[in-house]
Amino acid sequence: MTHSSNDSSVADTRRQLLSLSACVGVVLIVIVTIASYGMHRLGTAVARNEAAIDALGEMADAARVAQVTFKTQVQEWKNTLLRGHNADDFKFYHGAFMTRRGQVQAELGALASKAGALGFPASEIDALKTLHSELDKAYDDALASFRADDPLSIRIVDQKVRGRDRPVNEAFDVLVSRVKAFSDEKRAGLRAEIAGIASSMSLLLWAVLAIGFVVLFLAAFVAIRAIRKY
Repeated sequence: MTHSSNDSSVADTRRQLLSLSACVGVVLIVIVTIASYGMHRLGTAVARNEAAIDALGEMADAARVAQVTFKTQVQEWKNTLLRGHNADDFKFYHGAFMTRRGQVQAELGALASKAGALGFPASEIDALKTLHSELDKAYDDALASFRADDPLSIRIVDQKVRGRDRPVNEAFDVLVSRVKAFSDEKRAGLRAEIAGIASSMSLLLWAVLAIGFVVLFLAAFVAIRAIRKY
């Protein structure tokens, strides 16, 4: 009778220990799963936001590059008038002017595409493209009065377009400033989002670990009691 009772007690103890082991295993699996989920979510957010941060930085740089290209175009226009007094020089400097003109339009077009994808109003860039095209037309019309063999024709050409580049350059200043402000604000928000996710995941992991330690402590306590009873 006593022997049978002891066997029953041992069997009960083994069942309790197996149940506790299973419970501990489940807790560990939950901890690992949540930790993996947290790391995956954080990693995904970091990768996504870092890509967006890089794109915003590239957009700000592209706006500055387009403005520098425009200033170079204006300089090439002046070179055409001041140094293009023979056919070869005119071809060289006017060719450089036309190249820069095309680059400005291409760079503004690329900037508009990037801006639209990132939430910046592309209409502002399109308006600048139109303004720049109007200036280019004014340059073309004025150049019709240029005579390589008549130095005085420079004055006529210059008078027709004098100061016409200033509104375009001012529009570039405004655009570059707005793009930079937009980019800085967005990048700050994306970095804050990453920090927020990291903080949330950290709190979640600490909470899960605390629950895990409590479960493990209770499991150890019950196991020790069962062993002592046995």
